[in-house]
Amino acid sequence: MEKYYRMVINLYKEAINENYQVNSDRILEVRKEIACAITEAKVTGTSYSYLEELLNDIDYLNK
Repeated sequence: MEKYYRMVINLYKEAINENYQVNSDRILEVRKEIACAITEAKVTGTSYSYLEELLNDIDYLNK
């Protein structure tokens, strides 16, 4: 879980350091990894709401 939070935090850090622009490939990479984690959580029957919130945070960067 910490890993995914750290990934999103690092995206925001990159945005701040690069005049609020993030590499779209990096965003796609992080989104893909979190989406895979959501799929895994659904299959195993564990909670994944926090992962969906992280995806929403990433979407905010994409605007």
